[in-house]
Amino acid sequence: MDRRFRFHLICLIGLCALAQAFSAAAQAPVLQLSGDDFPELTLHQPVFDETGNPMAMACDQIRARRIDELDPLWKQAVERIHLDCEDLKEEDAGFNMAATVVTGFLRPGTVEFAGLPVAEIRLMDSDLWGDHQYLLQTPYEEARAQLSSFIESRCRAQQDRPGALMQQDCTPSDTEAGLYLESSELGGIWVHAEEGNPARTVYAEAWSD
Repeated sequence: MDRRFRFHLICLIGLCALAQAFSAAAQAPVLQLSGDDFPELTLHQPVFDETGNPMAMACDQIRARRIDELDPLWKQAVERIHLDCEDLKEEDAGFNMAATVVTGFLRPGTVEFAGLPVAEIRLMDSDLWGDHQYLLQTPYEEARAQLSSFIESRCRAQQDRPGALMQQDCTPSDTEAGLYLESSELGGIWVHAEEGNPARTVYAEAWSD
């Protein structure tokens, strides 16, 4: 085979493969979030004492998931995962426990919440609190009205379900700190500008004991 022909054939094959990859990426559906649908970004390996009772969770029992361990819907969206963990002692927290902050960095254009692009998923957890966040790639002042309407609509839809026990005002409060909607005695939903980054908005579902 002529060398020049072989070279052109290899280039053509490479260009076709690249075009197919771009086409597949362009056709990949955008994951639409609705709240309370955060991915599992960590794996826990419990440790038991000699009587079979689980011991307090510690950082050496927790690791970030690999991308291939994620739910299929998230595999295409998450680019990388970063985990920070701190072992809190009884004298500081009341009992021994682990406090984690795990962040899923998303591929641009793959995830939306209320029609707004999501840049990161951030999950902060311990035995005493939880704070799960979508970090939206939109300034708060631009996102506020749209998010307020979306949160209220979702709240009312949940109240309309047969047997629903939650009866509350579904309109988020508009405060100086941002939007807030109480969802239980332990916590609720916060929406506010990201501290230090006014170009992004935080949607947070938080609770504390």
